[in-house]
Amino acid sequence: MAHLLYNALYVFFIVLEMILFLYVITSWFPINHSIKSFLAVLIDPVLVPVRYLLKHSIFNTPAADLSPIISFVIILFLQEFFYILK
Repeated sequence: MAHLLYNALYVFFIVLEMILFLYVITSWFPINHSIKSFLAVLIDPVLVPVRYLLKHSIFNTPAADLSPIISFVIILFLQEFFYILK
């Protein structure tokens, strides 16, 4: 049973990684606003806590939003963690 849960979480973090990648790509190119807002709704629960932590740290930069990069690293770490448990 635990094996099935670890596999499900591993796949969940793969899908979350793909959604984050699409979110970053759509921020660079002029794409339909509804697609951007749909991706934002999906990925905001991940990015908002990271943005909050960045806002209150020494890495608070108005020039660049580092939250997708840090979220990507966290997702990769969790993905690898559940892959090892699998």
